[in-house]
Amino acid sequence: MENLFTNTEPVDFWVWVNPNDWLVQHQISVVGGFSSGGLVPDEKKSNLMFIPNPDFAGDITPFQHGVMREYMAEYNLEMGREFYNFKHYPSRLNAIYLFDNELDAVKYKERHMNHVGTRILKKAKSVTPCVYSKHDSSWIDFLRLRLSIDQQTISFISQAYWSGTKVEGHQLIAMDKPWSLEPIIEILFLGRIEFYDRKLES
Repeated sequence: MENLFTNTEPVDFWVWVNPNDWLVQHQISVVGGFSSGGLVPDEKKSNLMFIPNPDFAGDITPFQHGVMREYMAEYNLEMGREFYNFKHYPSRLNAIYLFDNELDAVKYKERHMNHVGTRILKKAKSVTPCVYSKHDSSWIDFLRLRLSIDQQTISFISQAYWSGTKVEGHQLIAMDKPWSLEPIIEILFLGRIEFYDRKLES
């Protein structure tokens, strides 16, 4: 696969970290790095902690919809990873999210100010061996819109995301209007990264 990589040499990455989080403080200041939730893709187990209730028949409030929207995006992508033969790829649910370069990281911040918030951008290097894949995060932006998305569109997006296809050049429909975004490539990383410095100031 063109967007799946295995490296035995160190590779540089960029990552947004929250300097106010005690675990981040410990991992950077004391340990000096982050490790993913698994070191190699495990094709025999599911990473989904919660499965939708097939017998659900209740009413959905705006609060419940807001709570579930982001999880359902991850649920649909994880199901797609398993169904469309991408099990050997890092799962979004246990990978570290990184960027190839500073420019992509800054573009992500500009698009997702609420998510990045007061996080600081740090440069790190992989500690071999590692497995990582590259994907256009713009597909995630569409899945998280306040829309009712049909299963055919979800399947198309899932396959496109995992195969490394970019949103740019494809035209989706949101609220009866064409929708597209410039690509911002995110990296799903399995392994360990070490930071070039242990500072927690921007």
